[in-house]
Amino acid sequence: MNQCPPSFLSFNDAVAVLLADNNIAVDTEQVLLPQAVNRILATDISAPFDVPGYDNSAMDGYAFSYNDLQASGELELIGSAFAGHPFQGEWRQGGCIRIMTGAAVPAQCDTVVMQEQAIQLERDNCTLVRFDGHLKRHQHVRKKGEDITTGTILFKRGQRLKATDIGILASIGIAQLPVYQPLKVAILSTGDELREPGTEKSEGEIYDTNRYTTQAILQNFGFEVIDCGIVPDVPEILADTFKRALSLANVVISSGGVSVGEADHTKTVLNELGSMQFWKVAIKPGKPFAYGHFHTQDTHGNNKRFMGLPGNPVSSVVTLHQLALPTLRKMAGEHIEPQQLQRLPLASPISKKPGRLEFIRASIDVTESGTRIQPLQGQGSGILSTFSQSQGYVILSAEGSSWQENELVDFLPFDQALS
Repeated sequence: MNQCPPSFLSFNDAVAVLLADNNIAVDTEQVLLPQAVNRILATDISAPFDVPGYDNSAMDGYAFSYNDLQASGELELIGSAFAGHPFQGEWRQGGCIRIMTGAAVPAQCDTVVMQEQAIQLERDNCTLVRFDGHLKRHQHVRKKGEDITTGTILFKRGQRLKATDIGILASIGIAQLPVYQPLKVAILSTGDELREPGTEKSEGEIYDTNRYTTQAILQNFGFEVIDCGIVPDVPEILADTFKRALSLANVVISSGGVSVGEADHTKTVLNELGSMQFWKVAIKPGKPFAYGHFHTQDTHGNNKRFMGLPGNPVSSVVTLHQLALPTLRKMAGEHIEPQQLQRLPLASPISKKPGRLEFIRASIDVTESGTRIQPLQGQGSGILSTFSQSQGYVILSAEGSSWQENELVDFLPFDQALS
């Protein structure tokens, strides 16, 4: 049985190992369009036709040929067009039609003027229209295909669908589509000191926050979360809980029990049920993050995975967010883009000990002189409340030790997980 390697992995190496060691672990299914929001596409989707499918009016007003207006200054009203009911009459040179927003613009027309710029005149048993103000050829005409052209790849496999994406899919007539099934993730917390919120607790006991935070973050990404509850520091019960979790999920995530305490049994039990790949990462907070394989396999023949989060609440969030989530999202079929860092000045100096990459909770300070990043007071790994006051992380390099006010630093805004 493999034992835990003693050396630390750098943050970048840990992320690389996790991503390289995991592939898509779920099957696909067809869902109706209203159920597709926040789901991950299992195929590319191309436009089968142009959107809009015809030139149409962007305004309630009048449609005509710009050259006809230049020739006469007044145009004869010869018909009308409404959305879904195009002009059906015979077109006459020097004519115009009353047109409503979204209605098809006749082929003989190239310009629309809003109704507020039009004056109708009755003369010789016909209605003439005169236009005021500055007019331009092609104004207020939405051209065929100006939104979407036939054959354009609108969405790629691995893309997570947003609410507006659903509208785009509806615009090309998609009623159902293939997506990846939700990744099943079992979660549990370990520790004799933990109690469920809503129950009585004694001195020395605490309420379990990590499991609830983990569940909320995972649900933000549409994972199917299986809550295995609080597990006492008893190896036999922990092993039985892991076995039950493995019968239900692709991945098991525990909180606590991966440090070096005498009651930290998670590593021992995991090495009985599988093998540990690594359990120390050179980051702060979150050094004791564990990753391993179970002997149990999924339907694709892959060993099911284990991720162990530290027990301290902030460490648990940071490791879940920065180490576990990118891997889980890849396993769920999502294409992951690199994190987009911003370079922004510090609002106050900050220092640390060299050796570990640090994630500092920080707020955005916007003043007349510009935007600066303010590291929050209270960076301890047990001070979860700072997340509600922060908008992202200042990321301090492992090698560095001090940064001065107004010095540029890397800032990572919170994403879907923590926003």
